[in-house]
Amino acid sequence: ICFASLIPPMSRTVPLFSPGEAHEPIAGALAAAFARVLQSGRFILGDEVIAFVAALAAWLDVPPEQVVGVSSGTAALVAALTAIDVGPGHEVVTTPFTFIATAEGITRTGAEVVFVDIDQTTYNLDVSKLEAAITPRTKAILPVHLYGQPCDIEAVMRTADKHGLLVVEDVAQAHGARVGDRT
Repeated sequence: ICFASLIPPMSRTVPLFSPGEAHEPIAGALAAAFARVLQSGRFILGDEVIAFVAALAAWLDVPPEQVVGVSSGTAALVAALTAIDVGPGHEVVTTPFTFIATAEGITRTGAEVVFVDIDQTTYNLDVSKLEAAITPRTKAILPVHLYGQPCDIEAVMRTADKHGLLVVEDVAQAHGARVGDRT
């Protein structure tokens, strides 16, 4: 039995996102940028990435050496976790309500993922449940800021400080979000 055939067709009342339409106004600029990168043969650390890193640093109002261009969000998480020596035998606490890259970044270091449920209002990590997830093997907390809305990072930092843990923030869905005067 094909279960899909048992489901009646749905009428679409909300149009689906169309990348073609969304990109139409900048199609020429995208094609030119793609051609430049293709022609240069420098897909990693080329002029386009260097320009992007500089522009992002300026937008974030931080020195350019504080911004690193990587190939993906997963690569960014792996690099950040590796930089703080997360690896086999460690646990990293995070939220299950995120893209798979968050957990994948942790497991690629050899560490174990420990999930803490979400706050039912914000859908971010429920900091009231954070402390109960910490064990002697916990090395870091990896909160995810969703929908442009930061999690309660101040509470996360207080818990991390109390237990001597490091914090790596996943801001893939919240670039430019602010907590007080901090981006």
